Amino acid sequence: TYIVLEVNGLGYKIFIPASGLNKLPQLNEIYLVHTSLIIKEMSQALYGFHEALERDLFEVLLNVNGIGPKTALS
Repeated sequence: TYIVLEVNGLGYKIFIPASGLNKLPQLNEIYLVHTSLIIKEMSQALYGFHEALERDLFEVLLNVNGIGPKTALS
């Protein structure tokens, strides 16, 4: 599940938790997305959250052995 944030014609794919779908605004409304950028050897990915606390918990979960971004997001 993801959103695309367009900034001056450039689209950023931001993965979001399924629980965040009902919190999304209507098209062209202002929306603050708290993001975490994960850089790996062969990829970069943005993960977005409605609340900063959700993002902080996501980042804490990433420090647990065996938990990657997709698992932490769910």
